[in-house]
Amino acid sequence: MDKINEIWKKYKSSNNLLLREELVKNYLQLVKYIINGIIYHLPDNIRINEKEDLFIEGIIGLIDAIERFDLTRNIKFETYASKRIRGTALDYLRKQDILPKNVREAAKKIENAYTKFEILNGRAANDDEITKELGMTKEEFYDTLYKIKVISIFSIESEIFSKNGEKFVIQDLIGKDSEINDLFDYNETVKYLSDFIDELDKQERIILEMYYWDELTLKEIGKALELTESRVCQIHTKIVLKIRSRFKKLERER
Repeated sequence: MDKINEIWKKYKSSNNLLLREELVKNYLQLVKYIINGIIYHLPDNIRINEKEDLFIEGIIGLIDAIERFDLTRNIKFETYASKRIRGTALDYLRKQDILPKNVREAAKKIENAYTKFEILNGRAANDDEITKELGMTKEEFYDTLYKIKVISIFSIESEIFSKNGEKFVIQDLIGKDSEINDLFDYNETVKYLSDFIDELDKQERIILEMYYWDELTLKEIGKALELTESRVCQIHTKIVLKIRSRFKKLERER
């Protein structure tokens, strides 16, 4: 750690490209971790065709983060860089327009159903209630969630707040190193997030915590909970759509 800190200090004072290369090498594992997490949610054909390009985009995001990072800020570089690496990769995917129209429509239908139910009832719908609202069986609901799993990597990056011209995304709220509470009304942010988490069932809460706080993969979570990886993926997609629905409701109330 002392060695990497020294490299950081020397690079920021000299802009020596050889030192930047050392920093890039040091954080390549972070790029691989983030890109692999994105790739998991992609359809098979896109996963195979875009893997190498996504990794390159992740490195571009890492270099950008190294250039912009302020050593005087009281945050970890990994926290700062993760957002830029993920954002660069997702921007690339958006330009490729990988989301089929039917995926967008299915996700919007479920999200709107959650929002409608919450406005009418003052709380999030459980699975029985949302499937009734959607006119689906549970099997159809979960099958749809799995088919639209790709939407979760975009929904979690969707803008939800704006203050003083700055925009933030859901991901900023639920990571263990979240900075957003310093920029918004702390009590309001915590209340909405804690209310949402309280309404999740036990299994959903555990998956949320394992994925965003403990940073486990869906496969690792499945093993720990004795669930299939695809089942964890379905539940994760559902949680993401519910979070998005909750903060859409907040935006309307502000």
